[in-house]
Amino acid sequence: MPFSDPQYPVINPSPNVDNCLKSMRFQDYIVLAGSTAATWGYGYLLGKPLRGATASTAAALGMTFAGMFVLQDTRARLMGFKENAEEVKAYGLYEHQPVKVVHKDRRFPVACGSVSASVKPVPRFDNYN
Repeated sequence: MPFSDPQYPVINPSPNVDNCLKSMRFQDYIVLAGSTAATWGYGYLLGKPLRGATASTAAALGMTFAGMFVLQDTRARLMGFKENAEEVKAYGLYEHQPVKVVHKDRRFPVACGSVSASVKPVPRFDNYN
């Protein structure tokens, strides 16, 4: 994920795999099934001597790709980097939303950094020996 402030409301700033799997949309299931089926067909067409084994291996690779892609997509929605209106209705907002900095005039920006402290905390050096 990028180190920048999210464009949308944050639902969970650090979701785990279970949270991502619980918040999958219908579109995510379609991506999962579609890429698995498409790679199975690709493996069947190109695996002439052993079509079944090649198709199954391709389907396993396609499902792995789809799983990683879907988890990345749902994680981005929970963290607020993608559109998440359905998830906000279902799970609610995180209590500490990042502070949005709005410049009054884009020609004269204020040097405040591109990341708020709620997204990337300021390092503390007082507890080192």
